[in-house]
Amino acid sequence: MYQGKNFSERAGIFINLLLPVLVYQVISYSSGMIGTFMAGHYSSTDLAGVSMGVNIWNPIMYTLNAIVLALIPIVSQLIGKNKEEDIPTVVRQFLYIAVIISIILVIGLNTLATPIVDRLGMDSSIAEITKKYLFYESFGVLSIFLYVVLRSFIDSLGLTKLSMIMMIISVPINVFFTYSFIFGKFGMPELGGAGNAIAVSVTYTVLFFIALFLTLKHPKINKYKIFERERVKFKYWKEIFKLGIPIALATALETVVFSTLSLMVSRFDTTVIASHQAALNFSGFLYTLPVSVANAATIIIAYHVGAKDFKMAKYYTVLSVILGMCSSSIAGIIVLLFDKKIPYLYSNDSGVINLTAHLLLFAIGFAICDSFASALAGVLRGYKKVVPICVVMFVGYYLVGIPCAYYFVFKMGIGIEGLWIGWIIGLAVYALGVLFYYLYMRRGIKKKINLAN
Repeated sequence: MYQGKNFSERAGIFINLLLPVLVYQVISYSSGMIGTFMAGHYSSTDLAGVSMGVNIWNPIMYTLNAIVLALIPIVSQLIGKNKEEDIPTVVRQFLYIAVIISIILVIGLNTLATPIVDRLGMDSSIAEITKKYLFYESFGVLSIFLYVVLRSFIDSLGLTKLSMIMMIISVPINVFFTYSFIFGKFGMPELGGAGNAIAVSVTYTVLFFIALFLTLKHPKINKYKIFERERVKFKYWKEIFKLGIPIALATALETVVFSTLSLMVSRFDTTVIASHQAALNFSGFLYTLPVSVANAATIIIAYHVGAKDFKMAKYYTVLSVILGMCSSSIAGIIVLLFDKKIPYLYSNDSGVINLTAHLLLFAIGFAICDSFASALAGVLRGYKKVVPICVVMFVGYYLVGIPCAYYFVFKMGIGIEGLWIGWIIGLAVYALGVLFYYLYMRRGIKKKINLAN
């Protein structure tokens, strides 16, 4: 499994695993973009309101989701260690944890969303849309978390094509309900941009049932008998949270900094907010390339680390970084070729279109730094070295990125461009930190191998 005699064979293995992950990520993010497009064409106010809702929702959801994503390296290493008999119990514990997290999040959204939004000082019309968006998101929380557990389990078995197929099936469902709830079509209520949140909830509910069907019926998955009854076993929770909490913390650091920087512009006018969010949304789409490389790297590296084949893990690390940098080149070419056309996806307002086109140029620097850092972070997750990721991310984002952005925007008066410049500087520091830690870790591994020999 995941072996390769030379570079070309290893590249073929990696790409065979990567492509379904990439298609999944692109479609998944594109589904969110569709809702943003439709909200923008409904009105600029709805685009701004939904974007603010996303900036509050994403840090919370992605952070808690990251805990259950720890399933991938744990299961992949168990397979590498030939301890597959432990896999069913581990997955069941993740399902229990997902239910508990979902309950807490639903209660939190329905009690804290309104006071949080009120404290941001947004325009009242934008704030009202944001509140509705967060309320509607709570409808699908349980489905989202249970689906993520099952999908992560499927991916950890190397069956990434199944995840891709599920996401492809979800596209027409998402488009139909997004259009229906935003514009009030096909008998649905006209909810404006906030209707996108209901569409997301419905879509993930369907995805959960598809994943459930595959888990029960697919011969390579149902042999694990995941849904046999078993009590909660807290002894497994120690490893789950030991790995899951740092991954969640790293995710929180990443998503919160993006949202913090975006919320800095919440006091600007609607045109600036909408333009920034449009450019940020498309940058997120470009990010699906390196994040797919990182996810594939985690699966392969974790397997070889579990098998103690560190030499092969090193080969795949180099391959991951190469593919990550290739992805940044692709992202830069896309922006340069379509810089003047991309903004029309989000709005018909000339002010929003012109400013979005300008901000998209900063996305090139964003992509270069992020691609390199993401690839190595995926490798480190495969080694279960997640705490160092948190440390260097905190330094890069919070001790460098946010202060630089604040200084450029509010002290030097550069405006929205200053926010993006500070952001890129923080990303560059993070990328260098991840690289230095990986090199340090590799030296330690070499010493252990030499002593063993």
